[in-house]
Amino acid sequence: MPIGDVALAVAKAIEFEGEVVFNTTKADGQFKKTASNKKLRGLRPDYQFTTMEEGVQKAEDWFLENYETARK
Repeated sequence: MPIGDVALAVAKAIEFEGEVVFNTTKADGQFKKTASNKKLRGLRPDYQFTTMEEGVQKAEDWFLENYETARK
């Protein structure tokens, strides 16, 4: 998933209503992607991954519920 999509998922989760602006003068990604879930999928073919959007929303919900203790 491109980092821009992650940024938009975070903006949506926190109900950001402003404009998300991307700095297009910088590199648009990493040179090498080394992460793979191939081994996990082979060992656990029935494993259900959480979507990035759902994971970001769950993290935001948790943070809001635990703000007072999470920030200390």
